[in-house]
Amino acid sequence: MWALIVLPRLFTGRWSPEAESAISWVGGVLRLVFLVVAAAAATRTVSLLDRENPARRSQALLAGGFTVYLIAQSTLFVLTMTADGATPYPSVADLGFFLAMVLLIAGVIVGIRTWLSLGLFPDGGRKAASAAVLAAIPMAIGTIVVVRSLAPVELPALQVAADITYPVLDSILVIVTAAMLRLNVMMGRSRVGVVWRSLLIGFLAMAAGDVFYSFFAGFDLDVLDPLIDVLYMVAYGLYARGALLQLSLVREG
Repeated sequence: MWALIVLPRLFTGRWSPEAESAISWVGGVLRLVFLVVAAAAATRTVSLLDRENPARRSQALLAGGFTVYLIAQSTLFVLTMTADGATPYPSVADLGFFLAMVLLIAGVIVGIRTWLSLGLFPDGGRKAASAAVLAAIPMAIGTIVVVRSLAPVELPALQVAADITYPVLDSILVIVTAAMLRLNVMMGRSRVGVVWRSLLIGFLAMAAGDVFYSFFAGFDLDVLDPLIDVLYMVAYGLYARGALLQLSLVREG
């Protein structure tokens, strides 16, 4: 539904100031709702898990990531609303997004180590490692292209730093996500697998949104903002879905 509202702006250009303000406000609120659900459900899941449960550490890191994302997104929402709908970039909110990404990366890595420690995979994780390597190649090339494309453009130092940090962190997130997805496929159609698939696809959507945002912002391609809006909305929605499914799974024991 959100895509049907915002994607037509790719072809029509920006609408009236009043319509753009309404779209920005509604989109911001929806993203916050998704993140509130994700952070609350993930935090509740951690509180229900025994300290000896091997999944607790990864879930705690993911809960922390969602919570920091919520704080950062709330900060960005306030900044955007006070700037008449114009999203400030970079801003103090970006520091929160960077920290949240580090926590999510750590959560996925710990999740991988936990799954491998259970002895469920006869190959010892070699297929997951291969998936990570395959993902690393295009991500490294893409990061280099994005960073090099910034060289001939005169931009503020803080924006250059943000434009470089986002693709680097997103590349790491995509690489570990690829490894976890490979393990997920090998796990089959388990309920735990469904939870992780939702989160991992959300990570990929968010990474795509971040890379596009950095690239488009560097070249003032505001006309493509609707695509970024949809990617973030999908990512946050999948976070909420995955966190709710995990909470339901834990409650059922």
